[in-house]
Amino acid sequence: MFYLIGLGTGIVSFFIGCLWYSVIFGKVWQRLMGFSDDKVKSIFVPKRIIAALLSEFVASLCTVGILYNLPPSFPLIVRAVMLIVVVIGSGIKLAIFDGKSFGLILINEGYKIISILLFFISLTLFGSAIVF
Repeated sequence: MFYLIGLGTGIVSFFIGCLWYSVIFGKVWQRLMGFSDDKVKSIFVPKRIIAALLSEFVASLCTVGILYNLPPSFPLIVRAVMLIVVVIGSGIKLAIFDGKSFGLILINEGYKIISILLFFISLTLFGSAIVF
Protein backbone atom coordinates (compact mmCIF):
# COMPACT_ATOMS: atom_id res chain seq x y z
CA MET A 1 0.00 0.00 0.00
CA PHE A 2 2.93 2.32 0.78
CA TYR A 3 4.15 2.22 -2.81
CA LEU A 4 0.68 2.59 -4.30
CA ILE A 5 -0.05 5.68 -2.22
CA GLY A 6 3.37 7.14 -3.00
CA LEU A 7 3.14 6.51 -6.73
CA GLY A 8 -0.49 7.63 -6.86
CA THR A 9 0.21 10.90 -5.09
CA GLY A 10 3.25 11.39 -7.31
CA ILE A 11 1.13 11.08 -10.43
CA VAL A 12 -1.56 13.40 -9.05
CA SER A 13 0.99 15.97 -7.93
CA PHE A 14 2.74 15.85 -11.29
CA PHE A 15 -0.58 16.26 -13.11
CA ILE A 16 -1.49 19.26 -10.94
CA GLY A 17 1.94 20.73 -11.69
CA CYS A 18 1.35 20.27 -15.42
CA LEU A 19 -1.95 22.15 -15.16
CA TRP A 20 -0.46 24.79 -12.84
CA TYR A 21 2.40 25.63 -15.22
CA SER A 22 0.38 25.43 -18.44
CA VAL A 23 -3.36 26.06 -18.29
CA ILE A 24 -3.55 27.94 -14.99
CA PHE A 25 -0.35 30.05 -14.78
CA GLY A 26 1.57 29.05 -17.92
CA LYS A 27 1.74 32.43 -19.64
CA VAL A 28 2.40 34.32 -16.40
CA TRP A 29 5.17 31.86 -15.41
CA GLN A 30 6.69 32.16 -18.89
CA ARG A 31 6.67 35.96 -18.71
CA LEU A 32 8.05 36.09 -15.16
CA MET A 33 10.83 33.67 -16.09
CA GLY A 34 11.59 35.75 -19.18
CA PHE A 35 11.19 32.73 -21.46
CA SER A 36 10.35 32.91 -25.16
CA ASP A 37 8.04 30.35 -26.72
CA ASP A 38 11.11 28.61 -28.16
CA LYS A 39 12.71 28.41 -24.71
CA VAL A 40 9.57 26.83 -23.24
CA LYS A 41 9.51 24.27 -26.06
CA SER A 42 13.16 23.42 -25.37
CA ILE A 43 12.41 22.84 -21.68
CA PHE A 44 9.38 20.60 -22.05
CA VAL A 45 11.09 17.73 -23.83
CA PRO A 46 10.62 14.04 -22.97
CA LYS A 47 14.01 13.67 -21.24
CA ARG A 48 13.27 16.50 -18.81
CA ILE A 49 9.68 15.39 -18.26
CA ILE A 50 10.80 11.87 -17.35
CA ALA A 51 13.51 13.21 -15.00
CA ALA A 52 10.99 15.49 -13.30
CA LEU A 53 8.43 12.70 -12.97
CA LEU A 54 11.01 10.38 -11.37
CA SER A 55 11.96 13.17 -8.98
CA GLU A 56 8.27 13.59 -8.11
CA PHE A 57 7.92 9.86 -7.39
CA VAL A 58 10.91 9.88 -5.01
CA ALA A 59 9.55 12.92 -3.19
CA SER A 60 6.07 11.37 -2.94
CA LEU A 61 7.33 8.06 -1.56
CA CYS A 62 9.33 9.87 1.10
CA THR A 63 6.37 12.08 2.01
CA VAL A 64 4.19 9.02 2.50
CA GLY A 65 6.93 7.48 4.62
CA ILE A 66 7.14 10.55 6.82
CA LEU A 67 3.40 11.05 7.20
CA TYR A 68 2.08 7.50 7.52
CA ASN A 69 4.72 4.89 8.15
CA LEU A 70 7.10 6.28 10.74
CA PRO A 71 6.22 5.83 14.39
CA PRO A 72 6.87 8.81 16.65
CA SER A 73 9.81 6.92 18.14
CA PHE A 74 11.53 6.63 14.73
CA PRO A 75 14.95 8.32 14.87
CA LEU A 76 14.75 12.03 14.18
CA ILE A 77 17.78 11.94 11.87
CA VAL A 78 15.96 9.50 9.57
CA ARG A 79 12.94 11.81 9.41
CA ALA A 80 15.24 14.76 8.68
CA VAL A 81 16.98 12.91 5.84
CA MET A 82 13.63 11.87 4.35
CA LEU A 83 12.38 15.46 4.57
CA ILE A 84 15.53 16.65 2.80
CA VAL A 85 14.88 14.12 0.02
CA VAL A 86 11.28 15.37 -0.34
CA VAL A 87 12.24 19.05 -0.45
CA ILE A 88 15.24 18.57 -2.71
CA GLY A 89 13.33 16.20 -5.01
CA SER A 90 10.58 18.75 -5.47
CA GLY A 91 13.10 21.54 -5.96
CA ILE A 92 15.01 19.62 -8.59
CA LYS A 93 11.78 18.86 -10.44
CA LEU A 94 10.87 22.54 -10.59
CA ALA A 95 14.41 23.56 -11.52
CA ILE A 96 14.38 21.06 -14.40
CA PHE A 97 11.23 22.61 -15.83
CA ASP A 98 12.48 26.14 -15.16
CA GLY A 99 15.58 25.35 -17.20
CA LYS A 100 17.87 26.33 -14.34
CA SER A 101 21.58 25.61 -14.46
CA PHE A 102 23.12 22.92 -12.28
CA GLY A 103 24.95 25.61 -10.29
CA LEU A 104 21.73 27.47 -9.52
CA ILE A 105 20.09 24.20 -8.48
CA LEU A 106 22.99 23.53 -6.09
CA ILE A 107 22.72 27.01 -4.59
CA ASN A 108 18.92 26.85 -4.11
CA GLU A 109 18.79 23.29 -2.84
CA GLY A 110 21.88 23.76 -0.66
CA TYR A 111 20.04 26.50 1.20
CA LYS A 112 17.09 24.16 1.75
CA ILE A 113 19.39 21.44 3.12
CA ILE A 114 20.97 23.89 5.56
CA SER A 115 17.52 25.06 6.68
CA ILE A 116 16.33 21.51 7.31
CA LEU A 117 19.56 20.62 9.13
CA LEU A 118 19.11 23.70 11.32
CA PHE A 119 15.60 22.45 12.13
CA PHE A 120 17.03 19.01 12.92
CA ILE A 121 19.72 20.46 15.20
CA SER A 122 17.11 22.59 16.99
CA LEU A 123 14.87 19.59 17.58
CA THR A 124 17.84 17.54 18.76
CA LEU A 125 18.83 20.21 21.27
CA PHE A 126 15.41 21.36 22.38
CA GLY A 127 12.99 18.65 21.25
CA SER A 128 12.46 17.24 24.71
CA ALA A 129 10.66 20.44 25.64
CA ILE A 130 8.14 20.01 22.82
CA VAL A 131 4.93 18.11 23.51
CA PHE A 132 3.54 16.22 20.51
